[in-house]
Amino acid sequence: MSEISGGGSNEGTSSGTEMDNSAEVGSSVETGGASEMNGANEVVTSSETNGAVEIGSAKETGGNEIAINPEQTSHGMNQILETPTTLEQAQISVEHFHNQSIAQILDMNGKYISEADRGRIEDGVNSIKAIEHNPNSGRSGAFRTMNGKSSIEVSALSKDQMERTTKHETNHFASKNREIIVPMPDKGGHMVYQTVGMRHTSWFHNNTTGENSGFETKGRGLNEGMTTMYTNEQLSALSKEKGEAAEREGVYSHATEVCKQLQETMGKDALGDAYYGGKTMALQEKMDAMGGKGTFEQFQSSMDKTISKDYAERVQGMKEAQAILAKLDEMNNGGNAA
Repeated sequence: MSEISGGGSNEGTSSGTEMDNSAEVGSSVETGGASEMNGANEVVTSSETNGAVEIGSAKETGGNEIAINPEQTSHGMNQILETPTTLEQAQISVEHFHNQSIAQILDMNGKYISEADRGRIEDGVNSIKAIEHNPNSGRSGAFRTMNGKSSIEVSALSKDQMERTTKHETNHFASKNREIIVPMPDKGGHMVYQTVGMRHTSWFHNNTTGENSGFETKGRGLNEGMTTMYTNEQLSALSKEKGEAAEREGVYSHATEVCKQLQETMGKDALGDAYYGGKTMALQEKMDAMGGKGTFEQFQSSMDKTISKDYAERVQGMKEAQAILAKLDEMNNGGNAA
């Protein structure tokens, strides 16, 4: 899942994936979601809270809507026209891709996942549904959680697109999901602190009005970049052709490219432990030890720019993040030489 700036609205946080480098993102709308929880969550509450919504595959337009511009995709208009004959057929495909993804994630990255989370992941998402594609919204996939229940929706597009989208959303589901609720009776509500992979979001829930406000989010760019990186790696493991097709789509291309470089610099285990195992602080401490205090936060901030609505800002964020990695590489090489 993901996260960036909070909007202070009565809705949850949202994220999306872009189809090309020139994708334009609309306003940073907060969309209705739900609380993300797993067997290891610290506090549970019966009141409903709105949490994060993960959207997969296509050009972002803001909130949970992602527009597909056929002229800017690798498959062109065929990607939209090559839809399954029926939703029932699409449902069978999506369920297959979800189960396949779970098995592959546990096989390739299971060592980073706790036993408690492994049980949650093995059971699969609580609800997965193929839905009719709405060309006006362009939304091709979403991951949501509420009160310990998780759901994925995938638009009935081409089979290849459904596979990629399902894998993307399943990785959000398999990443570290955690929610902490802190009662604030003096203010008539409670704070919600939510983790989904590398994204950390918080907001205040008013028990009387049911409204959520004061959204704050960090790590959305890093989270989406790593999610897409893992998705592409898993597709490549299935076949060279699937991996190359996923790379050509350019989903979160700036963020994903930097995350691949981050993995080379920090190592696969450091990233896997952070994304799937929830050990973000360990990664932060390692980067700060190499580059100085504040290095991780600076990198995280730059990564959020890489999924900005503005193309120039995405490029700028990528350059900033790469400059930080270049410094860390230099420190690494200097240390080895010494």
